[in-house]
Amino acid sequence: MIDVVVLGAGMAGVTAARALSATGLSVVVAEGRDRLGGRVHTIRDFCERPVEGGAEFIHGVGAATWPEVRSANLSVRACHQRHMMFNAGGATRWLPWVMLHPGVWPAFTIFRALGRARPPDLSAREFLDRLGYRGRARLIAEMVLAGHLPGGLDEIGVLGLLDDGVHTLELGTNYRVEDGYDRLPQQIAVGLDVRSGFDVETVSWDAGGVALVARDGRELVARAAISTLPVGVLKSGRVCFSPRLPEAKGAALDRVEMGPVTKLLLRFREQFWPRWVSSIACATGPLTLYWPVFHGERQAPPVLVAYATGDRARLLGRVGEAEAVEIALSDLRRLFPGADPKRGLIEARRIDWSSDPFACGGYTFLRPSAHGARQRLAAADTGALFWAGSATQSVPIADTVEAAYASGMRAAGEARTHLGVPSR
Repeated sequence: MIDVVVLGAGMAGVTAARALSATGLSVVVAEGRDRLGGRVHTIRDFCERPVEGGAEFIHGVGAATWPEVRSANLSVRACHQRHMMFNAGGATRWLPWVMLHPGVWPAFTIFRALGRARPPDLSAREFLDRLGYRGRARLIAEMVLAGHLPGGLDEIGVLGLLDDGVHTLELGTNYRVEDGYDRLPQQIAVGLDVRSGFDVETVSWDAGGVALVARDGRELVARAAISTLPVGVLKSGRVCFSPRLPEAKGAALDRVEMGPVTKLLLRFREQFWPRWVSSIACATGPLTLYWPVFHGERQAPPVLVAYATGDRARLLGRVGEAEAVEIALSDLRRLFPGADPKRGLIEARRIDWSSDPFACGGYTFLRPSAHGARQRLAAADTGALFWAGSATQSVPIADTVEAAYASGMRAAGEARTHLGVPSR
């Protein structure tokens, strides 16, 4: 019998599997896709350089994944916040210039107001209404609360946002993995027994072990298991648990929402945006932001990633791919009136994470009054079945690659303790 089976070969899954294998346990990773990485998904056939279809950045110089990045000898490039442009409905300007407008100044208090937030929890809209922001200040404040999350102002809980550390994404420097982010989980997975195409249909669990059955009839039986299934998959009913998960797990899933995320990869004949720009954030319009993938490089291909979350992503997901691209090109004409993006477009591609059956969404956020929901998702309360994945970890920032990595290490320790195996 296998000692541990891990559901999912994303960052959490391969991290947990490697940690358990290092103690001498027999470990199998069951992965529904034909690739590693989960929502770390590097596209290598769009242009001559890797472009990220999923997770984009290492967040900050203190991320726990840095030792793994260095061990894999991966090249990285800094993307500084000071190189951001911003559009609040008028001209697209360098963010510091936007902040000089007197209409924006009231929004400077938003972080202090967040620091004073106390129960009872409020939605982001209720929170901003109480603060009384108007005009440009309101647009800036809305971007602070909702710009990073795939939910609307009425869906996002302020205390959950603070629990998740999402507000800290406004600070510090992000880093791109130039070799492709997928090289990180691939490096961690070296030597692991990964069964690709194992699309789990049922999970039977108790204190004595776990049995998995795939849609094609294959079975895996183990003394313990770690689920890294995304929240969207758990809520979709694609996987049946027998017995049903405890009521506390179900209540936690009700409060953690998997929101939609859509990316459009856009390659142009020539660059029409400033070379120094690392991102273009939009307070209005159909897209949340744009990333010039190779900003600052003179010989790199002119590629933009158009990124949409929440209602914006739902809109782009409801139309055909060609129409979604047209929407982005029209928006870019609005942001850069002197350009003709449509004429200069060479290739485009849409990645809609909500339509991916192995993700059922982009990433998660907490609804109002959801304090503690991630901890309940992570709780070891299902016998020999343990829980990992970026949605089960709040620290340092929920639903990031670093959170997935930390959750895999935690769940590996729980499974090891259950099996009575000391760490090495």
